[in-house]
Amino acid sequence: MTSTGRTGAGTNCTIATGSDARFARTLFQLLTNLKRCRVCESARVLVYDLGLSNEDRALIAARFPFAEVIRFPFADHPPHVAVAAGTYAWKPLAIADAAERFGGHLFWFDSATLLRADLSEPLSVLAQNGSYTLKGQANLSERCLPEVLTYLRVEPEFLDRQIRIGGLLGFDLERAAVRRLVEDWARLAGDPLAFRPATPRHNADQTVLTILLLRAEAAGDLVLNGDDVDISSPRPIRWASTRNKITPNRPSWTDPLQRLWHRLYKAGDRANLRWQDFYRRRLLGLHRLPKEHFQVFVMRSGDIRPTAVSAPAFSYYADPFLRRIDGRLWLFVEEFEYLEQRGRLVAMELDEALKPGPPVPVLPIREHASYPFLFEVGGVLHMLPETCAMGALDLYRCERFPDKWRRVRRMKGSTNAVDAVIFKEGGGWRLVLCEKPEGADGARTLAVYHMDDPATGGLVADPVNAKGIFADGSHGLGRGAGDVFADAEGPMRVMQNNRSYYGQAVEVRRIGLDADGAYLETPVGDEHPLAEFARLTSPHHVSMAGDCVAFDLRTRLGFVSGIPWLGRRLSGLDPAAKRFLSGERAITDALARLLPELVAQVRPLDGRPQHDLRLSSDLPDGG
Repeated sequence: MTSTGRTGAGTNCTIATGSDARFARTLFQLLTNLKRCRVCESARVLVYDLGLSNEDRALIAARFPFAEVIRFPFADHPPHVAVAAGTYAWKPLAIADAAERFGGHLFWFDSATLLRADLSEPLSVLAQNGSYTLKGQANLSERCLPEVLTYLRVEPEFLDRQIRIGGLLGFDLERAAVRRLVEDWARLAGDPLAFRPATPRHNADQTVLTILLLRAEAAGDLVLNGDDVDISSPRPIRWASTRNKITPNRPSWTDPLQRLWHRLYKAGDRANLRWQDFYRRRLLGLHRLPKEHFQVFVMRSGDIRPTAVSAPAFSYYADPFLRRIDGRLWLFVEEFEYLEQRGRLVAMELDEALKPGPPVPVLPIREHASYPFLFEVGGVLHMLPETCAMGALDLYRCERFPDKWRRVRRMKGSTNAVDAVIFKEGGGWRLVLCEKPEGADGARTLAVYHMDDPATGGLVADPVNAKGIFADGSHGLGRGAGDVFADAEGPMRVMQNNRSYYGQAVEVRRIGLDADGAYLETPVGDEHPLAEFARLTSPHHVSMAGDCVAFDLRTRLGFVSGIPWLGRRLSGLDPAAKRFLSGERAITDALARLLPELVAQVRPLDGRPQHDLRLSSDLPDGG
């Protein structure tokens, strides 16, 4: 690349930008802003000419002599680097050129950027972290083409990380790791399979940069700052404003009005987002408080009554899963926080009296998470939680128990999948859940898949998926309701049997195959100890570990149920739930008698070594 000769030497800080003739007025706006803020006095300013006219270059020379104009050599690069290709591959190449020329601290500002203050804030972040980037509101999986994710072999644990915006960037080039990152970004910019044309859900420059940044952070080479871009964020940065484009086909006297419009729009958008955030989280969450609540109980064989596990104030626990790890009993639950209108997953160790220790967060993702189904693969603990808010079903592996988990696979994307369970089936594995395509109408239906290995095996759909079982259900009918169990006759699934409201009851169903080899479920008899347990407690969820059972049930239904004492009697809760919650002696005595029989006959299928439990094909037809 060749320069005009103006160097702006004497500083180790460089601001680079770029523009073609279409956005020349937007570029002039930025240069005027840099002059008014006097930033150009302490930083070198580079303008990469992406197709400016002779008049544009002459105007820059006359009005902004501090700016060095560098023609971008498109002829030296593949066709996909051209501005018209829409890949933005020219940007990392321009940044790499500026880095090679000057080093030091390098900022890239898209031409539509405006500064509201000096560079002291981002410079302090650069000194501490090595890079300065801004978060967008979407996750990487939402802003990167699946074929690019596959081509770049993106680590599954990065998929739910927020995208990093490509329009405002800072690099401390004194750090070798940062220089390598810039070089790798430029190298990939020359690859048309990595840099593909932009779509409404994909910008190659920022998606590829995000991947490289996340990899550098994971390697310990840099720390990513937590600042939000000033687009669709209730709490964005204040020292700079992005995307202040000047429409080129409007008269130049409208430029101040366009800048005013951008400023007013962003202020209104920010206020609206803050209100929406307050409404969705605080108001709607508190609206649920008097009418929706679940209570978790644990009970050991030989106990005379269950032990309630209390949740923190303005929260409830649900979806309990018990697991004994190295001789210690742990309880995993969803903690639904009313003030956040969101569930998170926590684990608690239970002592000999089944009293819980402090809750430990186990999967700190931004979206709602629940149903922490646990199982082992080759002696390693895995989790298959419900994260339908992300539109995906992800598999996590435990790297440090109980608090460090790494996503190892996106088992299904673009799906509304809930309460998935997975268990060994002969030499393979079987995945059972309820799902529907993301954005589709209607109820979720039963879906079953087979695979050789949960971490790597391909999912083979079972013929039962085409039958639309539970399509005419409501209130979550058919969803998983805890562990997959087994007795001497084979495996069983506990499913939600919600006829009137969500969390009403469960049904125990025997797993088998029909005459055509398709997945089949049939109810077990009422005399089965697991079915009897469900009849006595009216639970929403059941889990077991050794001689212990954990379950939860709904305790509030409708606003009247929140009234102390009287509310439960007047609410529409299932009669069995009301009897259990009232502490009726006949119920607790029956549970105490039933539990030894239950734990003696039934155990969870959690992937641990045990005798081969092949599916039976001689069950009666049904479903």
